[in-house]
Amino acid sequence: MLKLKQYAGWLAIATCLISLFILRFAPPVLTGWTEVVVAPGQTLWSLAEQCPANPWDVVNAIAVHNHISLDQTLQPGEILEVPTKTSPFWTRLVF
Repeated sequence: MLKLKQYAGWLAIATCLISLFILRFAPPVLTGWTEVVVAPGQTLWSLAEQCPANPWDVVNAIAVHNHISLDQTLQPGEILEVPTKTSPFWTRLVF
């Protein structure tokens, strides 16, 4: 028991650091969804680059939100909802 108390502070610090590390790589919370009409030649990737987040996360979110597959070719004139904002890092913390 004495050994455990000796390392309790380090264990608490390590737990906090690991938690922050996990939150850093968690996908962002995307908000502000708006409708966009697909132009000729546009792809999920080009739509995702307009959002201020990692495009890989945004591409997946657009596909899930619009019920389409990642390898589906977008048709000109198709209407998709895309995110325009991401929530701040600290809003993912739950106390």
